[in-house]
Amino acid sequence: MRAIVALENRFLKTRNGDIYSSTVCDYLFWKRYLQIFDEVMVFARVTEIKEEKLPKLPATGPNIRFFEMPTFIGPWQYLKLYSKLNTLAKKVASENDVFILRIPGTMANLLEKTLKKRKYPYGVEVVGDPWDSFSPGGVKSILRPVARLKICSDMKRQCHMAAAASYVTQYILQERYPTDCWSTHYSSIELPDGMIAGQSELESRFSRLEKAVANKGGFRICHIGSMSALYKAQDVLIEAIACCIKKGFNLEAVFLGDGRYLSIFENKAREFNISDRINFAGRVPAGQQVMSYLDSSDIFVLPSITEGLPRSLIEAMSRGLPCIGSDVGGIKELLLEEDRVVPGNAEKLADKLIAIMTDLDKMKEMSARNLEKSKEYRSSELNKRRIEFYEKVIEATKKHITDI
Repeated sequence: MRAIVALENRFLKTRNGDIYSSTVCDYLFWKRYLQIFDEVMVFARVTEIKEEKLPKLPATGPNIRFFEMPTFIGPWQYLKLYSKLNTLAKKVASENDVFILRIPGTMANLLEKTLKKRKYPYGVEVVGDPWDSFSPGGVKSILRPVARLKICSDMKRQCHMAAAASYVTQYILQERYPTDCWSTHYSSIELPDGMIAGQSELESRFSRLEKAVANKGGFRICHIGSMSALYKAQDVLIEAIACCIKKGFNLEAVFLGDGRYLSIFENKAREFNISDRINFAGRVPAGQQVMSYLDSSDIFVLPSITEGLPRSLIEAMSRGLPCIGSDVGGIKELLLEEDRVVPGNAEKLADKLIAIMTDLDKMKEMSARNLEKSKEYRSSELNKRRIEFYEKVIEATKKHITDI
């Protein structure tokens, strides 16, 4: 059977016809669905660009094709294109295929509207929490409060009406967006055994931390996250680093990722006079290159305003890094309470950083515990649940078609 997957991610189409993901949804991502489905059609926004090729793996490939939706950004552009978008969604939703909606998202909402009228089954993959991402400070828009209520209401309905549901968290998102149907959980992370640090690598990590503590500084902090929105809170981390430096700690930091708010974060570093301590490395391909940045760092920090289940944090944990995260979303399933901070408070984050940088035993304990926790997210373990979810949606779809 063919799967039609709707998601909010935007894609870029080069002059030679290849389509690239602006995030992590490349061909390897879509191949997961091909374990069960004969073909996958991606229902998403696609923008044509002048380049012939991009320096990354395309999202297109054998048995993966796109239903290219017009690109829009923000509510006003969406409303302007709504009639066209709705017509295209009706065309796609009229097919007797397996539908999987990755929510939240406007693409999923467009399809669900028509599927609901047809009383046609669909599965949902719950990958984020709009209640947190649309909280004050997460989105700059006068429509933020209204959008927050509307999107959360849509998600609750979609989860309630789904034939099967998967969540990226074990329990956090399930509590806010419950379902009456069969459900499971798995993240979108690909964590092969080779990416998980071994004992020798863990010992190297301990040696690196010992040297940093002995030198009373020289710590390197790492952050990974998109700069297309503000909820990854890079600005909060920059302010916290400035606070630590002011108190005499020798720190530097590397930020992986880019987006329209990059200039704001660069200005923030200049404002605190620490531009020479901050390396904005841009978007780095997943896999070995990200691993190299993690291995050359001492502490990973993710002070997000909202999260589903952050893949970057799991990757950092898999390399044995001590990690600090905010007390939101799936981070609460990954880190102990003592390793979490209130989101949006740079002073509290600085205090937490100082507390662990001056406690070698604590850092070693965090390092070993994080490494062990990350093993729960091995690709082989998650894939079993992923396949079971696909099979449940197929089963519901076949039953519906038979009963018509």
